[in-house]
Amino acid sequence: MTHPHYDAIVIGSGLGGLTAGALYAQQGKRVLVIERHDKFGGAATVYNRKHLNIEVGLHELCGFGHLDLLPQVWHQLKLDDRVERLPVPTFFAVKKSGGPQQVMPEGWNEAKAAALRLFPQHKRGILRYFQILHEVRSNIFHFVNANKTRWWWLRNGPIMPLKFRAMFKYNKMTVSQLFDDLFGNDEDIKFYLAANIGYYSDRPQELSALFYAIAQGSYHEGGGYYIKGGSQQLSDALVDIIKENGGEALIRRTVTDILLDAQGQVKGVTHEKNLTIGKRRDPKDKLPRSDFAPLIFGNAAPNILQAMLPDSKQAAFMQPYEGRPLSPALWVLFVGMDRDPREFGVTDYATFVVPEHCRNFNDYANFKTAFAEMPGKDMPGYVFTDYSKLDTGMNEKGRHFAVLCGIDDMNNWESLSEEDYYSKKDAWEKALLKDLDRQFPGLGQHIVFHEMGTARTMNEYLNTPMGATYGFAQNAPFIQSKPPTTRTAIPGLFLASAFGSHGGGFVGAILSGANAAKQAKKWDARQAEDGSTSLGAAQTI
Repeated sequence: MTHPHYDAIVIGSGLGGLTAGALYAQQGKRVLVIERHDKFGGAATVYNRKHLNIEVGLHELCGFGHLDLLPQVWHQLKLDDRVERLPVPTFFAVKKSGGPQQVMPEGWNEAKAAALRLFPQHKRGILRYFQILHEVRSNIFHFVNANKTRWWWLRNGPIMPLKFRAMFKYNKMTVSQLFDDLFGNDEDIKFYLAANIGYYSDRPQELSALFYAIAQGSYHEGGGYYIKGGSQQLSDALVDIIKENGGEALIRRTVTDILLDAQGQVKGVTHEKNLTIGKRRDPKDKLPRSDFAPLIFGNAAPNILQAMLPDSKQAAFMQPYEGRPLSPALWVLFVGMDRDPREFGVTDYATFVVPEHCRNFNDYANFKTAFAEMPGKDMPGYVFTDYSKLDTGMNEKGRHFAVLCGIDDMNNWESLSEEDYYSKKDAWEKALLKDLDRQFPGLGQHIVFHEMGTARTMNEYLNTPMGATYGFAQNAPFIQSKPPTTRTAIPGLFLASAFGSHGGGFVGAILSGANAAKQAKKWDARQAEDGSTSLGAAQTI
């Protein structure tokens, strides 16, 4: 079956692809979204189990400070008219064995004051730490938003290291190096300031200090938010924008081929029907269909898009991504309770549990190895996010929803048989619930639902290599001679995902999608200009 032309096709419906599609649709373009799941959104979805609404991915959304790029995209799409952002009451709490629970409050000044109160001996380092976060964010914001014409480069190129001093100074530095410079071997303050390091990486000794400063500073300056009704509301709002502008969005369809014309430029896709991901059989009739467009936004990992391309084009397409390290995978454990967790000592929205054996900040890198074996004495660290602390608009009939989440590795599960996999996962599920009850005595008796996902789950449902949740690793140096980009070696194909130009997480995916739409607009204009030139030449002849 063949269908009419579109102006653009989006492969996948994560936030990167939906953002690119919505921004492109706002320009009067007709956009087609093709999603293999039974709902739109990728990690930004909500599903229901046993009368419990489960948030798949969103803990808190940052990026709304005055030095952030997200507000430009958010306001352009007028998303505040479509979704409600709920401010998170506190940034996080740290529950470390052998010491009292420590709270990192929301707000720049409040966070600084709390750190100074808890660690007065590090006054100089703390003040410098927050100064570095601000300087880096200011440098990046002004650099990205500069109108970088040829004359701008001529004026600023020679003085770049001075004009953007912080950007250059901390580009090659890791978070571990930054913390060692500021706080020496005092590990407690490192755990306090960056308990949420797992939001970005599993290895502080490799994570870019520049990237960390941008992201962590965003939380401090602009605060964290949750979308009322769940992240599905955000995904659906973006789909609505596409549809309202004449576009179409399909579910349970898998793209099998990206079609190219004789010049190697994209011209469309073929796709077919599938069942909900996770089912063990294919539909009887796959209803193959071809749709055409001169432009494609790939909301997927590069290796997934590679497999859709003709064999002769695959190597050139993958070349820029070869050898790039992946972000960590995550494990999640969703829990439903019949009592409010606050009754058992859960005081904050997000509580980071640091196990007894984790004494050095760099030990975060070892959390994912815990799952290599069956549960033993040592438990991995995790965050316990209690959505009951917010008026989420979900689970209001005597049910309370929370999630445990931590770092995982596909190697822990990949080679196991189905039987061994589920047996090991069940053992870990029980061990983690037991540890949760140890942290908050009595809570375990009121868990009425629990369901666990591993790196293997992330690989299957998010379709990412090794279950990499945040795309490529944001290691130092952050700014490279050949940075990741939304443009690809295939004319007309743009990468609009966590593997794109701005990295992973909800904000990174949205910004990557926005950049893909921006680059596609420029490319579209050049194509129109070339077409006009060719037409003019033909008329002259």
